[in-house]
Amino acid sequence: MKAPELSRKYATAIFGLVLEDWLTALKTVQDKLVGQSALLKTIELEQSFQNKQILLDKLIPPDSPVRVRNFLYILLKENHLSLLGEVLSDLQRISRSGPQVQVAYVTTAMALSIEEQEKFRQKLRAHYGDNLEFSFNVDTTIIGGAIVQIGDKRIDGSIATRLDAMGRAIGLG
Repeated sequence: MKAPELSRKYATAIFGLVLEDWLTALKTVQDKLVGQSALLKTIELEQSFQNKQILLDKLIPPDSPVRVRNFLYILLKENHLSLLGEVLSDLQRISRSGPQVQVAYVTTAMALSIEEQEKFRQKLRAHYGDNLEFSFNVDTTIIGGAIVQIGDKRIDGSIATRLDAMGRAIGLG
């Protein structure tokens, strides 16, 4: 095995081991928050950050890395603890595919067939590269068309947005 391949193999192994500790600890906290939904509300309503920390500390596994605990405190301080499930989901995706992968969030008014989803995949990969994963969502309020979000790039081809723009153009909005 050549040196670049071998070094990549070692780096991948380290990445997996480090990430495993984080995933385990964060999943434990998330599972406890989901299992005790009233606890999240109690934490959010608590005024004192110190009391919030005390409540959160009861959920964090004692053997968790200090950085995991500090990360959870940041979420707590910013009142973003409710985002833990999404953070965990993104972290799991990154652990499977690597940090260079981006997610293309595709929102349509109706659920897409497998063939329609595949067409979106092909077109977006042709334009943005093969390092895309896809999340297909339905939002009936967009009426028709699609909204695609990749990183900070947003392509809004929804009928609702077009109607709104036409209304503003003719002085209705």
